[in-house]
Amino acid sequence: MKNALLTVLLLFVLDVASAQKTNNYISATIDSKEWKAEAKRLKFKAREMGYLVLGAFEVNPDVQVWIRMWYQGDAPAPGTYPIEDLKGLEGKKYKEKSAGKVWTLIDYTEETKKMGHGFHDGESLSGTITITASTPTSVAGTFEADLAGVYYQKRVVATMTGGGLRGNLERKILTGAGAGVIANGDPHAHDRTKKLDETDSIKLTDGQFSVDWAKEDRE
Repeated sequence: MKNALLTVLLLFVLDVASAQKTNNYISATIDSKEWKAEAKRLKFKAREMGYLVLGAFEVNPDVQVWIRMWYQGDAPAPGTYPIEDLKGLEGKKYKEKSAGKVWTLIDYTEETKKMGHGFHDGESLSGTITITASTPTSVAGTFEADLAGVYYQKRVVATMTGGGLRGNLERKILTGAGAGVIANGDPHAHDRTKKLDETDSIKLTDGQFSVDWAKEDRE
């Protein structure tokens, strides 16, 4: 009973936190279904390159779209760029340094079973992204992406002991409170899961994003 009440309380807090919205968003048609969620960002310098993460999070059930950019200068330059796959990206962004180049990954994850006992992910593969506006404190644009679909399943021990459930609840609370980028760390970092052999494809069309954090930086 105690655990059940705790779960209800945590989900109530989660729903209240999720109600706090901003005008920052990522939207797309995902396999013919329209989707839109509030977006958060993380930005810093890494090895003389800028690194910008945009993540949009729907919490219950978990659905996430991530846009990750590496670039030269203070902000990603406007223009149209190919979407990279993770395997081909490492090293490329350092070998092909250019003030006007942007390297981008777009990823997706969807909770397929209650409380994170399974996930259907889309790993960045190909497509294009167009940055229509960009400053050191804002970015906006459009994208079309083809993703490699993979599946994850929670390990039996994690399910039986409840450790997996507790971890998922904690992550949901942090995500709902606006800390999704930090709480999740990576779109495919599913604790205590195993990657299944099943594969498919996921298509994101009519993608749009607009994130402005100038006000946050002034506070």
